[in-house]
Amino acid sequence: MNSAVGRAQGITDEQLADLSTFEESPRFDVKERAALRYAEGMTRTPAMVADEVFEEVRKHFTTAQIVELTGAIALENFRSRFNRALQIESDGFCELPPDHPVRRAISRV
Repeated sequence: MNSAVGRAQGITDEQLADLSTFEESPRFDVKERAALRYAEGMTRTPAMVADEVFEEVRKHFTTAQIVELTGAIALENFRSRFNRALQIESDGFCELPPDHPVRRAISRV
């Protein structure tokens, strides 16, 4: 669902394919990389956002934008954990290819 919404907002298929390697990918700018690092920290268990990651986010986003970004990341983490716990499958809005890194990561869980 999120990738379908993201595509509607201008995220490319190439960016979606490069999410697992966003640090090296030329398809993300410094602002996007800062947001993705922040999301990674918030997604860890326990959530752990390093001070330098948060400072980088503050360079690129206003306080209101950081609050909105934090809420969006938290909501997606909630949905993901909820769906995994109840084994709710994708609605098929955007099927990942069988060899996508996200599918490999999920299969290890």
